[in-house]
Amino acid sequence: MGYGQKVKNWFFEDENEDLSNEFDMLEDVKPTSQFETPRSPKTSEAVKALNANRDSHLVLFEPRAYSETQDIATYLKQKRAAVVNLHRLQKEQSKRVIDFLSGVIFAIEGDIQQIGPKIFLCTPKNIGVSGNITMEPGEEEQ
Repeated sequence: MGYGQKVKNWFFEDENEDLSNEFDMLEDVKPTSQFETPRSPKTSEAVKALNANRDSHLVLFEPRAYSETQDIATYLKQKRAAVVNLHRLQKEQSKRVIDFLSGVIFAIEGDIQQIGPKIFLCTPKNIGVSGNITMEPGEEEQ
C-alpha cells in the first residue's frame, strides 16, 4: 500500500466507519414521542377509517335569508355535515329554516342537534356524533 493510499484511508476510512456506526445506532433508536407509533392496533385502524372517509366534510353556513336554506340541504344530501349559524336571521326566518332542515334531515335519516344559541349541527346518516352539549335555561332563546 502506497503512501497516498495510506493517507486516503486515514482520512476517509474513519468517516465511513463513523457513518456506518451512526446508521447502526439510528436503527436501534426507539420512538420518543407518543405520536410516532400507534399505541394499539385500534389506533391505526381508526386513522385508516378516517382516511377512507375523505368525502365526508363539515361545512359551515351562516344564512342571511331563508332562500339560502336550499344550499344547506344540497350539502346534506351529498352526505356532508353542516353547522348552521342562524344569528343573522330574524326569529321567524330561523324557525322556517329549522323546520325545512328538519324535513331534510328526516328524509336522509340524519340528525340535527342544537350546539349553541341559534347554532345547529346537521349530520347525514353516515356521520355519527357522540356527546352532549348542555345549555343553561334561557340560553336557547337568545
